[in-house]
Amino acid sequence: MLMRTVYRRWSEYPYQGEQVPPRGAPESGYWPMFFFRRESDGRFIDPFGRPIQWQIKNPLDINWESELQLVEQTRLAITPQQIQSAQYWATGEFTAKFSRLIYELGTKYPKGSPSIARMQGFYQAAMNDVFVISWYLKYLWDVARPNQYGRSFSPVLDTPRFPAYPSAHAVIAGASEVIISYFFPQEAANLKSIAEDAAVSRLYAGVHFKADNDEGLRLGRQIGGYVVELMKGQNINL
Repeated sequence: MLMRTVYRRWSEYPYQGEQVPPRGAPESGYWPMFFFRRESDGRFIDPFGRPIQWQIKNPLDINWESELQLVEQTRLAITPQQIQSAQYWATGEFTAKFSRLIYELGTKYPKGSPSIARMQGFYQAAMNDVFVISWYLKYLWDVARPNQYGRSFSPVLDTPRFPAYPSAHAVIAGASEVIISYFFPQEAANLKSIAEDAAVSRLYAGVHFKADNDEGLRLGRQIGGYVVELMKGQNINL
């Protein structure tokens, strides 16, 4: 039997240096989706009409005190390269970095414009669903950020003003890895490395726990897997 642990709620604790808890905007968790749907009881249905059991830990099953210690240890020992990684992945529109890879790889492994357009169509539709699922779970679980634990803690970057778990960066990265690897299987190992670098950058930034990133990657890869299964089922060979 798993041990259930209490965790701090994002909506109940002020950010460091503030007096009142942050206010959220969970609307994105209820946007329409392209490949998935959500039932009134909160269950998600995959593109084939099957109920989904998400492959992500319940936050009650995570030791958040140990996670906080890891964030603090990482911050104390951070390297210039890790700071650079945190800043790179936080600069500009995050999904654009992966979307741009589709164009770059489409040049490296020559693809016609119609194929690239279809790749982008599936990819961007999937990213919409990634955001909806991520935001739904973020506000469902309401997990606090590292800077809400009352420690003397200086993150590398400003902390986003929505709940931590799972890390949207990590979910996006995991789904992007799986989907783009389907388009360009020769690049699967490189894409895996890119996704993992993008996810861990949020630990370096001091705005996420390692579990946010690890479990976010797992969730993103699962979401991407359903989209790839759909493309295979439609005999989409780009």
